[in-house]
Amino acid sequence: MDIVMLGHSAAGKTTYVSLMYAAMRDGIQGFSLRTDDVHVHGALTSAAEAVLRGRYPDMSSRRQVFEFVLQYQGRDVLPFRWRDYRGGALTERQADSPQAGQLQQDLVEAQGIVVFVDAHRLLTHSGSDRYTRRMTVLVQRALEARGDQLTPLVIAFTKSDLLDLDRPGLLERLVEPFDGLIAGVARTQHLRGAVALVACGPEPVNVAVPVLWSLHYGIVGRGLALHSSIEESLASARRAAANDTAWDRISSWWKEESSWAEISARHERAAQAEYERLEPLFEPAERLAGLLDGVLCF
Repeated sequence: MDIVMLGHSAAGKTTYVSLMYAAMRDGIQGFSLRTDDVHVHGALTSAAEAVLRGRYPDMSSRRQVFEFVLQYQGRDVLPFRWRDYRGGALTERQADSPQAGQLQQDLVEAQGIVVFVDAHRLLTHSGSDRYTRRMTVLVQRALEARGDQLTPLVIAFTKSDLLDLDRPGLLERLVEPFDGLIAGVARTQHLRGAVALVACGPEPVNVAVPVLWSLHYGIVGRGLALHSSIEESLASARRAAANDTAWDRISSWWKEESSWAEISARHERAAQAEYERLEPLFEPAERLAGLLDGVLCF
């Protein structure tokens, strides 16, 4: 699964990755992350420890790709890539910036998209809407170009610890620049959206929500694909079995080619193998659905 994270400079993306990894590495209700890259593990762990002490990392200056594996109860469930972009890639023209072009391509091909928005800046700086407008346009174009593939979308409002969350109408003001995108997603069956108020500092808040929401639908999408493959294999097995006759078995033996009975059995074995890959996804998918039940979705 490929998840693309985008947001403008200073939105907290780099800080988020380290805190998210640290939280998921320690485990949340049976779910955890691992990486086979010892350098990535060490760098993210050190960065998270620094943030928890009040020291923040420098902003990302280039595209980064992290290879992770979601685990449930210590068992590998879903490998995924987490792609991070420097904020400047959002405002650059594709004709002039290879990274801007790569961002658009990755958005079209992604199985999950996480949009990071500096909530404090959005509410306190005039003209912030134009920053969000650019992200909205990029995401809408990407979603329209990808057909009916199941895709999770998360709008993560960072620096929520700087806001008065009890202020009436606060959430409505935050999501207003995204109303068009949210309405478009809500009208579809294949797009699943969520809003998360996140704090990436010494006292992290909701850092697991964006990644777990994305991975939940990654598991669901994988399950749907496997189910479809199982149905196709079983249908092929039934069609082959309908042609099975004693004469076909004899003639196939004589010609040294597969009989319809053997072809049917082969398709049944393929279906069984696919089911063995599908069955372990049931419990983590249900567990994640319950874990994310309170998330604001659209």
